[in-house]
Amino acid sequence: MAGSLDGITVVEVGVFLAAPFATAQLADLGARVIKVESREARDPVRATGPFVGGVSSTFLRLNRNKEAVELDLKSEDGRAAFLRLAAAADVVVENLRPGAMRRLGLGPDELLAANPGLVYASASGWGQDGPLADQPGLDIMAQARSGLMSVTGEPGAGPAKVGVPICDLTCGLYVALAVTAALRHRDRTGEGQHVDVSLLESGVSLSVWEAGNYFATGEPGERHGTAHQSQAPYQAVETADGWITVGAITPNTWAAFTKALGREDLYDDPRYESSTSRLELRGELIPDIERTTRERTTAELVTTLVAAGVPCAPISDHTEVFTDEHLTHRGFFWDTGHPAAGQVRQLGSPMRFSRTPTRRETAGPDFGEHTEKVLAEFAPKPVSDPGDDLLAELDDDVLTVTFNRPDSRNALTFAMYEGLHAACERADADPAVRVLVLRGGGDKAFVAGTDIRQFAGFRTGQDGVDYEASIARVVDRLEAVRKPTVAVVRGACTGGGLALAAACDLRVADTSARFGVPIARTLGNCLSANTISLLMGHVGPGATLDLLLRGRLLNAATAANAGLLTELVAPEELDEAVDRVLADLRRGAPLTQWAAKEIVRRMRRRLLVPDEDVVSTVFGSDDFALGVRSFLAKEKPDWTGS
Repeated sequence: MAGSLDGITVVEVGVFLAAPFATAQLADLGARVIKVESREARDPVRATGPFVGGVSSTFLRLNRNKEAVELDLKSEDGRAAFLRLAAAADVVVENLRPGAMRRLGLGPDELLAANPGLVYASASGWGQDGPLADQPGLDIMAQARSGLMSVTGEPGAGPAKVGVPICDLTCGLYVALAVTAALRHRDRTGEGQHVDVSLLESGVSLSVWEAGNYFATGEPGERHGTAHQSQAPYQAVETADGWITVGAITPNTWAAFTKALGREDLYDDPRYESSTSRLELRGELIPDIERTTRERTTAELVTTLVAAGVPCAPISDHTEVFTDEHLTHRGFFWDTGHPAAGQVRQLGSPMRFSRTPTRRETAGPDFGEHTEKVLAEFAPKPVSDPGDDLLAELDDDVLTVTFNRPDSRNALTFAMYEGLHAACERADADPAVRVLVLRGGGDKAFVAGTDIRQFAGFRTGQDGVDYEASIARVVDRLEAVRKPTVAVVRGACTGGGLALAAACDLRVADTSARFGVPIARTLGNCLSANTISLLMGHVGPGATLDLLLRGRLLNAATAANAGLLTELVAPEELDEAVDRVLADLRRGAPLTQWAAKEIVRRMRRRLLVPDEDVVSTVFGSDDFALGVRSFLAKEKPDWTGS
């Protein structure tokens, strides 16, 4: 069963704790996490004992469910490989010193420019700016500056740090939370962003009671040992063989506590009538309670107090924790094998989902274990030259892209899609270009979808997911062109062709035009949420469903009435109509035109929803395989619904 973040790719450049702990949470939730290390600066936790089979026991657990890649980010090859990873990723998480990634040319500005939907998360001691930003910031320093150490320890004794690296761990949790929130924003708008989380602010954020006191009274917090800042008794008390914690702070629990101990005299004592008075006299009350609790064992007291309804728990050491009956019953711990360390028991995730369970797969990877596999996967993909199948010609200030396969009704090859993407890049990069125009060669079609022969090699649902992602990349790039775009349509405008026309700002057609998505009759595949949202934006959900469910074609007049067309003219008037539209666009203020386009684009992106499960199901079906075979054989498919 897929996890909540299945399909999300995270690249980690992390050392020690904050970033690796954050990405461990994301990996637990189903994200693919690729941990990048260099031979000279590998994660120091790998060299931190104890070791099992020569491998760091802590590393095996902190880096569960991850892949490991070796890259030298100071080399040109390593940097280029990292840029390819980041360009294809959804998230980058790093916790190097502020500025380190920027000096490598791998900072958020550079990576977001190449991948605008990227979430780039930085964890650091003090944050990415401010007077302390350049100073080293480890957990103990953050505990010190955040005030946590000032309130940790026994009264009258020196400060103490929390027993676990609380600022590191809390920072990691905040990073994971911020990443998921930023991904939610990305899903709505298409926009990535930089997330900045510091150990210091993570620590300060935990000072809830201390803030309430200081901002009300001006008094700083104090050390109270195990006791609560403002309630009593709420702390650890000694037993005959150890310690328990108790929280008897309400009238009912205080009454039950004293009765269970056989100390009704404490309940009847007017000095201890309220929680406030018990707090003020805690120095007398707790020793008096302990004179009784020291006479009983921890187990006896827990049994008695639980039966009385008093909140309590033993203070367990980690031998007891890691063999705890309750945690074992809930399946918190899980085991996985490792070639050197053998069986590795892992800490589970406290997040439990009824439909998307957390991942339980692998222990931490060996250094560089997945380098060859991952780099091959993200290697530069060879891009075929579309040749004369796609023509891009600049005439004055208009860049015209012509889909030039008239004998195949201009059906798009993958090379043609990539050629269109390059033309969009050219339109934005060349200041001489004012308008981008798309049109089909010949008079039979604008574009009659994707060349179906390219589907013959599909074998799994993931093939369909990858295909739709590649098309979405081109459609998104066309929609994001900063200059006005115009689709000139005559003849068939179907499937992927309709998606491209819908992504343009304006559509000018003649009466020969036909619009639709006949895949329900011909192929048995589906459109992505990206393409469906484009159609809904133009003609609404009702007309979109009519197109998709019935697989029918709209004639030009019906398409115009539905709101799909900007202008509809007779065939002999098409070029003249296009000239009029271009003249109007040339007179417009470029920034105003861009602003209008950008706001509409952002509004449209808010409609997008996750769709990989739907796309994978359809493209992986027997019906789709049958549809492709039948289309190529010019036969009518006999759908089975499976």
